[in-house]
Amino acid sequence: MAELITNTSLADGLHIDQTDEELTVLDTLIKDASAIIRGSIGNDVTEEGLLEVAPEQFNRLIGSLASSLYYDRALSNGFSHGQMIILQQIAGIFKGGN
Repeated sequence: MAELITNTSLADGLHIDQTDEELTVLDTLIKDASAIIRGSIGNDVTEEGLLEVAPEQFNRLIGSLASSLYYDRALSNGFSHGQMIILQQIAGIFKGGN
């Protein structure tokens, strides 16, 4: 089974120094992004379930949403259009739409 995106790979993508403080922040944002995504799909959704059926999309969306949260903790503009497309794709796959 695929694994969840790591704080170091997210830091690399964002070109952020990998200090302990930054990696801790990214860990929190990855957890927050995962929770937001899972909650947007349904109450019975787990990370393991999404990593099993849509690992690339789930990790891409976690990375994108965690990046948005890094620069705007309030997520004041909500999900971007691209994030919504991936979220809908994941929801369809998870709910059996492949």
